[in-house]
Amino acid sequence: MRSLFTAATGMKAQQLRIDNIANNLANVNTTGFKKSRAEFEDLYYQKVRTGGAETAGGTKRNDSVEIGHGVRTANLTRDFKVGGLQQTGRETDIAIDGQGFFQVQSAEGETLYTRAGHFGLDDQGNIVTPQGHQLAGGIQVPEGAVVAVQEDGVIVAQLPGEADFTQLGQIELSRFTNPAGLEGLGAGLYRETQNSGAPNTGIPGEQGFGRTLGGALETSNVDVADELISMIMAQRSYELTSRAISTADEMLQTTNQLK
Repeated sequence: MRSLFTAATGMKAQQLRIDNIANNLANVNTTGFKKSRAEFEDLYYQKVRTGGAETAGGTKRNDSVEIGHGVRTANLTRDFKVGGLQQTGRETDIAIDGQGFFQVQSAEGETLYTRAGHFGLDDQGNIVTPQGHQLAGGIQVPEGAVVAVQEDGVIVAQLPGEADFTQLGQIELSRFTNPAGLEGLGAGLYRETQNSGAPNTGIPGEQGFGRTLGGALETSNVDVADELISMIMAQRSYELTSRAISTADEMLQTTNQLK
């Protein structure tokens, strides 16, 4: 009977792995999306025989017997490897080439973080995400101005009727000791947690922070070929685990038929 429950844990684990792969593939074209990977660990072991008994010759026997009870999900680890860069030519699109996150302010005043730089302007000229979260720094773009983003995060604009560019503000980036510990909120947004650690802020292009590239976006870091290979492996593992359940069931049927 133990084998039925042990194999069932394996089927559940591979089902979760497939769910995660499906989410990665579904977001292959999502701006700034970071893929995740399922990690597993074995469950506790039942000691059928502890071993270590002393033989007649005075030596210790190495005959311990431990039977495992399956597997469980240890973690879903998000991979923050930088994705590809795609030129869009749109003034308010900004990509980070390297480490760091944009800081945005929610309507409630909470600071959130994102790698998705497909910004736009609201009715006040503020630079905002598609959800309306404002880019930190209080940068406002005058009506009719031509905007440019420099590699050091400085945003400049050419006002109507003027030849020179005027500095509007400075983008600062944040990074974390453990970015995998950030809480994913959807829409490319993340929230600081105890696991991620407190953010360190800095100027793009300095102290290990990535550069900011205007008129470009970071694409998803999902590799379709890798995900398809992982999906095939998960499917085969699921089939083999289900076969173990079928085999255990057949053995139970044989036992029940004994007279």
